[in-house]
Amino acid sequence: MDEELIRRVMEEVMRRIRQASDETTADSAPATPRSSVMAIFTGGTIGREEGLAALKELQEDACHLTVVLSRAAETIIGAERVRQHLGEDVTIVTPDSPYPGKALRQADLVIVPVLTQNTMAKLAHTLSDTLPTTLIMQALMLGKPVIAAENAADPRDSWRAGLEMDKAPIVLVRAFQENLRKVRDFGVNLTDVRNLGREARRALERSHAGGREAAAPQAAAPAKKNLVDAEKIKAVALSGGRVYTVAPGDLITPLARDTARDYGVEIIRANT
Repeated sequence: MDEELIRRVMEEVMRRIRQASDETTADSAPATPRSSVMAIFTGGTIGREEGLAALKELQEDACHLTVVLSRAAETIIGAERVRQHLGEDVTIVTPDSPYPGKALRQADLVIVPVLTQNTMAKLAHTLSDTLPTTLIMQALMLGKPVIAAENAADPRDSWRAGLEMDKAPIVLVRAFQENLRKVRDFGVNLTDVRNLGREARRALERSHAGGREAAAPQAAAPAKKNLVDAEKIKAVALSGGRVYTVAPGDLITPLARDTARDYGVEIIRANT
């Protein structure tokens, strides 16, 4: 057999060995976990299209999306528009659907592409009387990262200026800004809708990094946040108690504070 033929045979053998090795390595490499994202739309139009575009980007990153529409969002956005942007297979939840508790618990991230001033005010006062506010409050209680586009809720947003809706009295502006501050203090990451996709990817990276570290020995995880309502304060007062101690991060409703004042119960926040 001539030397040139031997060389070619050897090159082909080595090429096939390398190919088999590459395929084995690819098969054994750990798969990137598929993220689960719950997106909650309230009934606003400011930033709506940008929010849908951000969801499309996340979908292209192999995220599984569950889209929740408030009653108003059903009319303003509509399930059909969502499917036009995200495909026929996207999971859509409305107030008439079964409560998506399982989807919320499985979600790595909750995002609110359109946060209206009405929903913001409800969250700031810990009211959970709609599907969006209930899901957002429960997400916070479960320790889920929550990101919301603040444009529709911000009285000084440039979109409002373009619509000539930035002429509110300063007292009203301050009230809206105080609601934003409260929601931010509750742990919601408020951002411009144009940065929503970037912030979502960062949150998912942190979530997956935390999951990889979970198996390593570490300090005990922080306790879940509890909601302190008026009934809990009243129960302490009726049993003769005068002090109610809350853990760091617990959420105290405005009515609970009023009840504590009426019954002479002092609310004390424990040290971390």
